[in-house]
Amino acid sequence: MRAEDFSERLWNFAARVGKVVDALPDNRLGRHVAGQLVRCGTSSAPNYDEARSAESRDDFVHKLGIATKEMRETYGWLRFTVRTELLPASRVGAIADEAEQLLKMLTKSVQTARTRDSNLKSPVPSPQSPVGNFPNCAGLDHVAIAVPDTEAALKLWRDTLGFTVLYSEDVNNATVRLTHLDLGNAHLQLVEPLTPDHPLRAWLAQHGPGLHHFCLKVDDVDEAMKASPVPTAPQPHQGTQGKRALFLDKAATQGVQIELTGR
Repeated sequence: MRAEDFSERLWNFAARVGKVVDALPDNRLGRHVAGQLVRCGTSSAPNYDEARSAESRDDFVHKLGIATKEMRETYGWLRFTVRTELLPASRVGAIADEAEQLLKMLTKSVQTARTRDSNLKSPVPSPQSPVGNFPNCAGLDHVAIAVPDTEAALKLWRDTLGFTVLYSEDVNNATVRLTHLDLGNAHLQLVEPLTPDHPLRAWLAQHGPGLHHFCLKVDDVDEAMKASPVPTAPQPHQGTQGKRALFLDKAATQGVQIELTGR
């Protein structure tokens, strides 16, 4: 991605943060979070642009580091709005996912800048290139495990293995429960069917609890569907936190179930 394109993406993100701020409730906690988000959520874009005009390598790395730090804080506050129920997950999920992707790209740029040996003579290092042949694919989003009972599964994944629960949500008209745990660089998703006729019931009866699919992050599901190098499901489906998702045809992926998620 060109530096100019990435700058535009950061400014678009800042504008979206502004809309989230306006949607926060007018109470004591809402006003506090709004102030924090206005400050950090609109800071990465100008700091990135200043880094592009840096006068020295140290100045360049410093300003790029500030942009990264502010994006990390923004990601934290966005998740906080859901944890405190200031805003629903469906309202914040897509922009929180964008913050996470931008944070990874900024972090990669800082690492590149710090390891470069020459003096600052070239433009800002390009953010991490998209993964694979899907437009703006940022890599792994989550690994999904089908389970018959979420609470029973959490005794292993949360209590025994120590993975932190990030959120849980019933989607698709409350027919399936998706619970996300933090794996550090991706999520573990527990998928529990909630209705007797849900297709996952038959899958669980045949296979038992286990790995169901892995999911890649994309910027736009419709765009990825049009550009997919293999056939996909006819239509996207509802994912978590307001995101959409799309399965690839596993007959074209050697039987491996692959999902794409994004806006």
